[in-house]
Amino acid sequence: MPLDVQASAVEQETVLPSLPKLSPVRPHADDVARVVDLLRGASRPLILAGRGAVRAGAGDVLQRLADRIGALLATTAVANGLFAGNPWCLGISGGFASPVAAELIHEADLVLAFGASLNMWTTRHGKLFNPEATIVQVDEEAEAIGLHHRVDLALLGDAREVAVALLDKLERSAVPVSSWREPGIQEAIRAGSWHGVPYEDASDGTTIDPRTLSITLDAILPEERVVVTDSGHFMGFPAMYLRVPDARGFVFTQAFQSVGLGLATAIGAAVAMPDRLTVAALGDGGALMGLSELETVTRLQLRMLIVVYNDAAYGAEVHHFKPTGVGLDLVRFPDVDFAPLARAVGMRAVTVRRVEDLDAVREWVAAGAQGAMLVDAKVTPTVVAEWLEGAFGH
Repeated sequence: MPLDVQASAVEQETVLPSLPKLSPVRPHADDVARVVDLLRGASRPLILAGRGAVRAGAGDVLQRLADRIGALLATTAVANGLFAGNPWCLGISGGFASPVAAELIHEADLVLAFGASLNMWTTRHGKLFNPEATIVQVDEEAEAIGLHHRVDLALLGDAREVAVALLDKLERSAVPVSSWREPGIQEAIRAGSWHGVPYEDASDGTTIDPRTLSITLDAILPEERVVVTDSGHFMGFPAMYLRVPDARGFVFTQAFQSVGLGLATAIGAAVAMPDRLTVAALGDGGALMGLSELETVTRLQLRMLIVVYNDAAYGAEVHHFKPTGVGLDLVRFPDVDFAPLARAVGMRAVTVRRVEDLDAVREWVAAGAQGAMLVDAKVTPTVVAEWLEGAFGH
């Protein structure tokens, strides 16, 4: 505001009118009945929860609904953790889905999407769902329904209110529990998580495979954590391998897919949840954009582990454009030594090229993980994340 406006006197106090509290949108009874009718004919139902389900506090009731109908569970990336610990949860739907999860999602003959936009990332450009599957989209905003994906039945309402209404209706309906939930499926889900998917470790002594890095960190870090990711090629590794205790434990910084927002967002998460260790997963390009915030972390005495997946490049652009033969000079840059930069502002730091180098993090966690620590992980640049290959067809 102009200085003269800031200095101007206000003749009378302005009182803003109080806004009435809005009640959650309740579904129409006829729509609920239609979903129950669909459940009668479904043998492989899937409940997919998105940000709307998290905001509605629908996690517990959706799990009860899944138990009642024998459904498997999945989330969008932003709702990661909503069903943490549930043995029937497939994890994140879309590019971050494990091969087993993707196969089971494709087998679903009825998808109940609660508060999920069904965008191209969640549906793998519309190819993840079976084309014969019936899609029901639940959202409190009518304009959000059918915006990104085919929808067979639209149900306007708050995610929790709809789930409660469905449970009430099912108590008075003779709808059998599907037979999809059987021991073989449960074991496939357990064994088929990303931690169980074999891969050829590309670590070579000077660089560490980002999958190996992520799996090892997951074992070291306390369960009570908040994982915050910046945008970039690396972001799939923490999303796939770093487990979170609940939906509050995962912050997916993908606004406009802009690189460089991760560290500032992680600072906000650490301030909001000081009882948990905040893990900021950054690429080296994004870390350089937010470099000044390292001082903020130490000044505020935040408990934070900053992990830089350092491949000396904007990795997403490298892996996207390399197959086309386009020159990559603009998206590659000299390796940056982040550890001395972190130490300069009073932070612990370690350079990681081998698994053994992560012992410094293990010792820090064992001592209570006080203050902040930065991990400059020199990751193997030739490893291409599965989600990126799927997203761009390489």
